[in-house]
Amino acid sequence: MSKESFKNRMNKLPDKELIAILKERHQYQKNAIDAAIEVAESRNLNFEEIRKEIADERLGAEIDQKELNEERQRKIIELTPKIIGIYQIVGGVFLILSSLFISPFQLKIITQISLLLFASFSVIAGYLLLKEKKNGILLSVINQALQIIKFQIFSYGFKYYTPLFLGLVITDELSFGLDIQPGMSFILGPSEPDYNMFFGMNLIAIAAIYYVYKYKELNTNK
Repeated sequence: MSKESFKNRMNKLPDKELIAILKERHQYQKNAIDAAIEVAESRNLNFEEIRKEIADERLGAEIDQKELNEERQRKIIELTPKIIGIYQIVGGVFLILSSLFISPFQLKIITQISLLLFASFSVIAGYLLLKEKKNGILLSVINQALQIIKFQIFSYGFKYYTPLFLGLVITDELSFGLDIQPGMSFILGPSEPDYNMFFGMNLIAIAAIYYVYKYKELNTNK
């Protein structure tokens, strides 16, 4: 029930019952208590002590909720090396395996070599982060930064994400959309001549960088 509905009901109550509701506030919803306070104030009733108790209780509840949220966030951040480390290892391994099914004649040598280098870099970054090595943070940030942007201009482009792209894409028709592409993809240099132009931003890579930095801050403050 809305606060206004409660307020209409409170206006029909005598002063004693209104004060009784405020004293026995733990039995009522927040909207009911807020409505009772407004009606009591409009009647100029003396309930300053009760009002102070309510304010103290709500402040304490807010502090407890804030501490609970901070504790949950801390636990999530502490899992960063495992989650993002494994994410990078799995993505790199599958990108390497996927390259084995691509005929060497379908890719230029520079593209094939770059694909393997990027994939290997992802595995190394993930492993070092998983083991909580110092260089793991820096390499993981670099690896994820490379996956933030993908673009295609005429037949040339760059696209590197593994194992998932989830983000915003702008096409050559200036249309905006949410793009979800599971799996791995790597394009460097010429692609299909008739490929549409686009620009995309990977939100997963941005989130990964955010949590890696948060993990670094958490460990710096210990």
